Amino acid sequence: MIRPLRLLAIPSLLVPLLAPPMRAQDAGQVVDGEIARRVDGYLTRLEALGFAGAALVVEDGRTVLRKGYGMADREAGVPITTASVFSLGSITKQFTAAAILALEARGELSVDDPIANHFENVPDDKQAITIHHLLTHSSGLESDFAPGDFDPAGRDRGAYVRRALDSRLLFAPGTGYEYSNAGYSMLAAILETVTGMGYEDALRELVLLPAGMKETGYRIPGWDDARVMIGYRDGERWGTILERILTDPAAPFWQLRGNGGLHTTLGDVERWDRALGTDAILPAAARAKMFTPYVPEGPDSVSYYGYGWAIEETPRHGTLVQHNGGNGIFLAELHRWVDEGLTVFVVTTDPALSATPVAAAIEALAFGDPVDEPPAVVRVDPAALARAAGEWRLPSGEPLTVIARTDGLSVSARGPEGTALLYPLSDRAREIAPDLEARTRAILEGLFRLDYGPLAEAFGGVPVEEIRAREQELMEDRHARLGAPTGFEIVGLVPAGGGAGVLARIDFARGSAWNTYVWGPRGLQGVRPAPEAPVADYRPVAEDAFESFRLRGIPGARIELRTGDGSPVLVIHGPEGPVEARRS
Repeated sequence: MIRPLRLLAIPSLLVPLLAPPMRAQDAGQVVDGEIARRVDGYLTRLEALGFAGAALVVEDGRTVLRKGYGMADREAGVPITTASVFSLGSITKQFTAAAILALEARGELSVDDPIANHFENVPDDKQAITIHHLLTHSSGLESDFAPGDFDPAGRDRGAYVRRALDSRLLFAPGTGYEYSNAGYSMLAAILETVTGMGYEDALRELVLLPAGMKETGYRIPGWDDARVMIGYRDGERWGTILERILTDPAAPFWQLRGNGGLHTTLGDVERWDRALGTDAILPAAARAKMFTPYVPEGPDSVSYYGYGWAIEETPRHGTLVQHNGGNGIFLAELHRWVDEGLTVFVVTTDPALSATPVAAAIEALAFGDPVDEPPAVVRVDPAALARAAGEWRLPSGEPLTVIARTDGLSVSARGPEGTALLYPLSDRAREIAPDLEARTRAILEGLFRLDYGPLAEAFGGVPVEEIRAREQELMEDRHARLGAPTGFEIVGLVPAGGGAGVLARIDFARGSAWNTYVWGPRGLQGVRPAPEAPVADYRPVAEDAFESFRLRGIPGARIELRTGDGSPVLVIHGPEGPVEARRS
């Protein structure tokens, strides 16, 4: 619960930030009922920590929350509202699937059609692929056949569809599962050939307009630029997807078309959710096909892929039908709890506070489960922040760097002691840490011997030559800037999205660089090089006290600045008790 502001009782240096600065009321905003107020309180606190996005909650067909949080354009000070436009990412796939089912309902195709009915010169190994296989990611096709979302690949004649048809299958059609963006791009091509229309026009006629979704598409809605949410990463402006595709009349190109990149608004997501419960787009039999759990999403998966949706039977709340979509900057989550009559949609514009854990928190609040509340941030005098800034030494002698920002502190450590304080481990992480650190150490010892085998093996058998070329390019750049390498240290585990990240400091003659080795259930997922140590963000909760907050994992230690009569002391309240750091 957020306490009301009592401004007269607040010291002049301490101003609550339980809500962002006042802004004009959004006419489309809805906060209705106890669950909505709890969710809004949570997101408002998160907004004070930098959360930027929009949320929609529908209970039993009634919208109880529809609201934007944070800035759509930080530089221009434009807030996110219910009219803001955002990317759906791979949630696009369910619209493509609905259009295919609409054509089937009209008798213009069948999901059992082999793709050879719709494409010329289909190779023998792909003759057995059907539209059903494309819809359920069971075709055996790889995910992508272009280097990025904005690769200018056309549809036919040696372009995207041909690349897919000429590729090597990962498995025989219908015998496995591999999430394939390309499969949905091929479905978009089928839509075009069957209807004789462009993908967006066909989608608009078959799905969007029947659902009342006039604000959804790639180009046709023609949104004002000021309405489009801008993406940010590591504090830097990334921009928008639309500004990357609207410069060319042929875009979106086929790496994206049909499988991702549709833009929409909260109002249209609401209309989509409503239409899925009626015959507005699809008859009941077609909707049943869409939500049938056909193919498990992995050997031990509890979720199954339908047509553009993942379906899971949960132990407590019944059937969950959901999908997400993103590009590493934007992320959207759409969850429909069928038996609970609950729909949750969240979209975010910065990976630092992303939609996936936010959606989980909203659902916990709706179901009455406990959540970790974001701290109640306060605004303090800049002098209070400046007093904490500088170089500090932990008892081990390790340095701790604190930088004052306008809204809080950025704290970074260079060794294991400081990293353990800033990034405490869960019991599970503590269990797996020795193994992951040992595997990471073996990789680095190999690299220092110019042996790329351990890294290639950790990646699941990526060719050694490919690994060597990538590593040599990175090291040549580091050599030029920092001199010869002198050694390395495994610093500890740090947050790394959905995986566990082992942070390593690599020392050179003139400085250091950092690698985070991200491990997942199937081995090494990736390596993230960085020129500086990772930074933990701390926000003031009192004039001389600061806390971090993480949507995933355990928050870092609370930090307090004690001055008194002597030299200042930075007290870090770690899991083993308080640790004192002193000025360097």
